[in-house]
This record gives sequence, structure tokens and C-alpha cells, in this order.
Amino acid sequence: MKRILLLMLIISISLTSCSWSRDEKIFSKIEKAYDEYKGYKCRANIRIISGEVESTYLIEETYSSSEEYRLEILEPKESKGIIILNTDDKIFIEHPSIEQSISLVAVKSLNKQLVIGDFFEDIYRASLIGSEEIDNSEYLVFELDLEDQNRYRDTAKIWIKNKSFVPYKLNIYDDSDKLIVEIIYESFKFIKK
Repeated sequence: MKRILLLMLIISISLTSCSWSRDEKIFSKIEKAYDEYKGYKCRANIRIISGEVESTYLIEETYSSSEEYRLEILEPKESKGIIILNTDDKIFIEHPSIEQSISLVAVKSLNKQLVIGDFFEDIYRASLIGSEEIDNSEYLVFELDLEDQNRYRDTAKIWIKNKSFVPYKLNIYDDSDKLIVEIIYESFKFIKK
């Protein structure tokens, strides 16, 4: 009986250490790949679910760092052309229909969860929870607790292509694990240093 327990203990320790080592290797590869770039540009299809109401947006996102990114709303038509520009200490909102720009003091938690670049910069906060095949491509699936959690924004899951580490999707869940935001990325291009 002692031998069986000892054998089970050795096997479980081996499997745990192999799994940890595999995850660490993946994180290291992702970090090394992202170190070659100074940012990215993409289109993001955003679906926001609030109770029975769904809103969709198409946004062009250009990201240099967590302190410097630009979001331009392409759809819906009534919001087209609105630009949100985040700089070191200010956020500028340009609204074409009123031909004005509003400047705000940067708010640390101003929906940075919606910008995938912050995930790249802070990859080690995430946990690799598995892989998933979508349209004949394999994606790594990560989960993380959001920095400024509340009942509406608690955790996120991110799908990243296995070899190229290009993001496919980001989902944000509330504290009861209900999907509230889904972002699907397209035309994702890293910007070389």
C-alpha cells in the first residue's frame, strides 16, 4: 500500500512539474516574440452584452504601449470617426460631428482590459488553461483576473494563435462568469522595432 501511494505521489509530482515547465516555456516564447515588436495595429470587432441589449462596434486599434494607444470607431455609423487617443498622462476624445476634442486626465483603469496590448506586457499574470482548435487553427487559451475587478468585469480569457502568437479573441466575464464583452481581432499586424 505504501508503494502504491509513493508511486502515485511521484507520478503526480512529475506531471505537475512537467506542466509548469511547459507553461513557463510557452510564456517565455511569447515574451521573446513580443520583445521584437514596438506595438501593433488591428481591427477589433467588439460585442458588448448588457442584460438583454447587445451593442457592436468595429474599431481600428493602434498600440505602442499601455500609455500610448489610439482607438478609432469605424462602426456603427453614428459613432464613426470618434477617436480615443491615450498618451502618457491624458486621454483625448475627438468627436467629428461636433468638431471638438476633449482632454481628460488619464484614468488608470479606463477599460484598459479592452486593449490586448496590456495583456502582452503583463503575460505572466495569466494562466494557460489549455488549447482550442478553431477553423483548423490551434489557439492557446489564457485566463486572468482583471486588475480592477468589479461585479461587471472580473476575469478575461484570451485566445492566441499557437505558433505566431497573434491574438484571435478576448472575452471578458462578470463575477458570475457571464460573458459581457467579446472582441474578435482581424488584420492583426505587429509593428517591428
